[in-house]
Amino acid sequence: MAGSQLKQLKSALREKGLLGQTNTKKSKKSKTSRRNEVDRDLQKQNLFNVRSEFNKFDQRINRSKHDVSITAGKEFVKVGSKQHNDATAKKGAMQKQMKSQYDLEKRKKGRTGGILDKRFGENDVGLSQEEKMLARFTRERQAATANTRGKKRGLYSLESEEEEEDDDEDDDDNNGGFQLTHSGHALSFDDENTINYVDEDRLVRGGEEQGDAAQEPQRKKSKNEVMKEIIAKSKFYKQQRQQTFAKTQDQIDELDEDFGDVMDDLRGVQQSSAPGMNKKTPEDREYDSRVRELTYDRRAVPADRTKTEEELHREHEEKRQKLEQDRLRRMEGFVSARAAEGDDLDENDDDVNGFWGGDSENEEDGFRIKGDGDEEEEEEGEEEEDDDDDDEGKEESEGVSNRKPVSRKSAPVVMPLNVEDFIQQVSSLNPEKQAQHVQKICDAYKPNLAMGNKEKMNQFVSIIFEYALHLANKFEPLQPILTVLKRLSSTYNEQLVETMRQYIGDIESRVESTTSAKLQPSDLTFFVIVAFLFSTSDHYHLIVTPSLILMNQILSNVIYRSKDDLKALAQGVFLTDVLLTYQRFAKRFDPEIVNFIEFAFLSLVPQPEQVDVNKVLSMRNPNSSLNLVKSAKYPPEDPSITSISLEEVFSASEANSETLKVNLLLKLITIMDKAVSLWRDKPSLIEILSSFLVLLKHLTKYTAITTPYLEKFTKLCKASANSRRPLELQHHKAIGIATYAPKFEENFNPDKKSYDPNAERQQLAKVKAQLKKEQKAALKDIRYENRFLAREQIGEKKQMYDDYHRKMAHIYNSIQSEEGKERNDYEREKKSRKNRK
Repeated sequence: MAGSQLKQLKSALREKGLLGQTNTKKSKKSKTSRRNEVDRDLQKQNLFNVRSEFNKFDQRINRSKHDVSITAGKEFVKVGSKQHNDATAKKGAMQKQMKSQYDLEKRKKGRTGGILDKRFGENDVGLSQEEKMLARFTRERQAATANTRGKKRGLYSLESEEEEEDDDEDDDDNNGGFQLTHSGHALSFDDENTINYVDEDRLVRGGEEQGDAAQEPQRKKSKNEVMKEIIAKSKFYKQQRQQTFAKTQDQIDELDEDFGDVMDDLRGVQQSSAPGMNKKTPEDREYDSRVRELTYDRRAVPADRTKTEEELHREHEEKRQKLEQDRLRRMEGFVSARAAEGDDLDENDDDVNGFWGGDSENEEDGFRIKGDGDEEEEEEGEEEEDDDDDDEGKEESEGVSNRKPVSRKSAPVVMPLNVEDFIQQVSSLNPEKQAQHVQKICDAYKPNLAMGNKEKMNQFVSIIFEYALHLANKFEPLQPILTVLKRLSSTYNEQLVETMRQYIGDIESRVESTTSAKLQPSDLTFFVIVAFLFSTSDHYHLIVTPSLILMNQILSNVIYRSKDDLKALAQGVFLTDVLLTYQRFAKRFDPEIVNFIEFAFLSLVPQPEQVDVNKVLSMRNPNSSLNLVKSAKYPPEDPSITSISLEEVFSASEANSETLKVNLLLKLITIMDKAVSLWRDKPSLIEILSSFLVLLKHLTKYTAITTPYLEKFTKLCKASANSRRPLELQHHKAIGIATYAPKFEENFNPDKKSYDPNAERQQLAKVKAQLKKEQKAALKDIRYENRFLAREQIGEKKQMYDDYHRKMAHIYNSIQSEEGKERNDYEREKKSRKNRK
């Protein structure tokens, strides 16, 4: 095809019979008949073919500098090729079609049109034509029965127009063209022109009309009827309110007219009764005073419901679990500040003796800190309380009218400035009275009573702590004071923490300054008080952590510096017990404890040279003069009930040295058992038990008191050895490599999809594959359409926001321009007036 594009187009159209004369030899009539014979569809197809042949831009292949392939239709297609261009055109056509469909649905949204067929049963495919006609006839008869009087003729009413016109004329003559209703019922007058009221909101006619209404089926009221009833009721109630208000106003006016006379009568009554008002009998005055007292009494409040044992047990378990979780978090160092004590899981804050045994149920053994005069002082306090009760009973037995009220105001409480002042104040009081005296000071100096009381209370708590140490040095009972200190330390602890840290520094200086640690009873008591006031399982604590380090330092000094010092050895045994008490929840391993137990045991046991020190962890063979003789006497009771007081520790002498050594040796056995129970989950338990077994087997030669502990440790050692496994790589079950026998097909055909001999199964598999393919294609189209809708909606929202902001900017600018114009006019007018003056 040569020539220009226009010539080529004309020749192509001429060949298809769409332009010019295709046959010059035929007559005009024949030409016209031939053109009329061309089918319109064929003409359109020819035009489309010509147009596609001459649109070279759609067929042009864009060449790229580098060959780039992409996946299109599960095939690799080179960018710019004909396949790529066809796919792009197809995608563009899909986008246009989806856009047009989206715009059409958007325009039709919220609009309804067309004819809606509401005939009964028309859209019900489950009904036949005869059933539909029967159902329609039934509905028509029901509608006709319900609309016999004054009602609009139904769409399917079977009555004639003449009968309906006669009924309408009768209704117009009787009711004037409309009908009165009330609560959905028609109103009409009887023969005597009266209406019968059944109740406030219902009006009916006589018995005849009522019977007719009962027989007729109930009809649903129209919206117009409902609104008329609502309006009628509203007017009725409004009229009633107006009448009531008018009646009330009339009564108020009558009272206003008679108000002056009533007030004159009241004044006369008051003046006549005034002289006798002051004459009250003693009974009346007593009654008035009691009434005034009752006004200040505290009103009774409803008591809480008594909880069952299951509820109490459940609450206790929940609280215990919460405290345990808080403790674990603090132990791992995640929480720096805490509101409750994590180690007080047994909710027994007053149990101070739990650290050293004797009176505590939670600890099996330990040391006692108690003076010799405790029982005498308690008896004296009970006698004083009994005397006070007797005096109060005597006073109450006398008549109230026979004595004058005695003032019970006690002497004002003075806040002590230091521990010496406090010792002077409580020197004459027993321990119970001392706690009451402290409570009085706390009540008198509450922070909300005066400014500066909080600082005074912080200093007072540190004074109580120093007083507790003073009592410890004198071996006097501490429990009442420590109970008060525990309660106050949770609120006022700023000065207390500083004081305790200073005291830790003092102990450390005394330990480092001499070759032998010269401790005081207050020093050992201090470590017990720390565990009583604070949680010892925290990862780090300002008081507990330095105390732990200091106690381990003291134990090291006893091992490596103090030779043949029974008092230092007893102090070390005490600190070992306290250290294990510190770790009762955290269960951290402390090597100094094991070293000191072995050192103290070898220092006290008879004939330590027979012990195989190579099997002991510390591998030390101390040459000590404190070892017991072979003929030493051991008590027959269980070592767990052995208790040693601080006074015995610091008053060790040659006279009672043998007894103290035996008690310390039994105490070490109990500490061994306590340490093993505490670290039984540690991987190093086998080594610890092996060392302890060597020592206990040696002591068994001299006494049989260690037999139960030896059996227990032996069983634990065997169980730990059986459960211990060395580190090794993971072992998996051997899995064989899958092997398949090759299958050869003699009549192989690459075009054949299946070799199944069963034709039905093969056809079913084919249908399943086609269904799966169609599902995937449909799902892909749905996702594609959803993405398109999301893009369109986002674009519309952006456009809406842009239009809104553009509109607001235009309004703002117009306001600014108007304000500027008005401001300029104002300035111009002001300037002109100023020039006129």
